[in-house]
Amino acid sequence: MIDVAKAKLEKTLSYERMLTCVRFSPCGTYAVAGSVDARVVRWDLKTGARTALEGHRTWVAAVAFLGDRLLSADLQGRLICRDAWAIEAPHAEWLRALAVHPDGTRFATGGHDRVARLWSADGKLVREFAGHKGYVFSLAFHPDGRSLVTGDLFGTVRHWDLESGKLIREFDLKVLHSRGEEFLADVGGVRSLAFDAAGKRLACSGLREAKSNTFCPGLPTVVVLDWETGERRQLGVKEDKVDGAATRVRFLSDGTVAATGEGQSQGALWFWKESPDPVHALSGQSMYDLDIHPDGGRLAAAVFEAKGRGGNGRHAGRAEYVPNAGAVRLWSL
Repeated sequence: MIDVAKAKLEKTLSYERMLTCVRFSPCGTYAVAGSVDARVVRWDLKTGARTALEGHRTWVAAVAFLGDRLLSADLQGRLICRDAWAIEAPHAEWLRALAVHPDGTRFATGGHDRVARLWSADGKLVREFAGHKGYVFSLAFHPDGRSLVTGDLFGTVRHWDLESGKLIREFDLKVLHSRGEEFLADVGGVRSLAFDAAGKRLACSGLREAKSNTFCPGLPTVVVLDWETGERRQLGVKEDKVDGAATRVRFLSDGTVAATGEGQSQGALWFWKESPDPVHALSGQSMYDLDIHPDGGRLAAAVFEAKGRGGNGRHAGRAEYVPNAGAVRLWSL
């Protein structure tokens, strides 16, 4: 039994640089996070012992577990399966998304080349899913293993048949995309996709009603789709201080929708049940990713920690630069 209203901070695992993503290991023993210093950081949850894994050249964009092997991908596109293989350029441009098939034998990637790709466990390309007009930001496999969904910058979610590679249908999530007349760039996109355990609902997170393309302030939003009918339910927040995207969405074991959010002033972890407004929220600095422990009773979030002024860090002098930091925060439910 879980009770989100009683969610309690259990532990904070600090790191010297910003963290972009986090996952629990399938055995539940470790938390693994990607950092802007091109390292993958692993913590033993019992002892707190920390190990930094090398191999990337730039920001680590995503981590996942392919069975008991760790996958990690950086923004330049290098994809590593620890102690097995590495792919130098799985996408022509930035790699932004990574998801593992429910049976653990395949995985998918998406990136700025507007294509999603399916790979075998040994790193061989199986199939491409082309046709998006915007960067592919998010991916999710249906729990039955027969479908893949992909979300892009312009708020389009595509449903693909996994074996044939054919497009089955599209969902219009343009509410998560903004482009004002004065904007210099598109803002928003489908930042995260997640199915519930039964595969009956698909949650899509992002940002609506962006006010500018500078710092991209707007309204964090989650849209939940009925998988069979496409009927949609919009979930939102009222906190003025959390004005960035809902960065990651997950379904808890009792059907509760949980999402992390980022903002110029602060971030949050929200929980929704039947109401379009959250039933509970945990505030803090910007939160970039969220994962659920295998026991279903704990959450991990990759959290921003400021060190000095905003932006990239603090300059204490010509010869000294103090970067911002990150942490993995663990909550028990």
